[in-house]
Amino acid sequence: AGVMLVPERKTEDGFEEHFGLNYLGHFLLTNLLLDTLKQSGTHSHNARIITVSSATHYVGKLHLNDLQSRCSYSPHGAYAQSKLALVLFTYRLQHLLTANGSHVTANVVDPGVVNTELYKHVFWVVKAVKWMTAWLFFK
Repeated sequence: AGVMLVPERKTEDGFEEHFGLNYLGHFLLTNLLLDTLKQSGTHSHNARIITVSSATHYVGKLHLNDLQSRCSYSPHGAYAQSKLALVLFTYRLQHLLTANGSHVTANVVDPGVVNTELYKHVFWVVKAVKWMTAWLFFK
């Protein structure tokens, strides 16, 4: 599950929606499954954690004093921050898994331009440019 560029709103638990769904939900699920994954990985076949992020994380800034974007809300900034947090979590998790000799790998990927409902909150001009670019370059 994930969201992109939604208007300012909160999850049922009171978190900024991008951060709650794109980061906290994945963080929680990964940690709930981690012991099972560690038990299922073997020397010849690692268990895998694949996290889907976005190249947008490159422009993200992690505001540790304002993870909920209360000071100033921007849909793009909130989305980028959530994806940056996810990338940093995955990098740190892989470091810890390696240090502990675990047979689990954690990877983060950017799927590129895909046809999903994530773009429903994007201005129509941006949608048109995105789809034309995808049609021309990513066939």
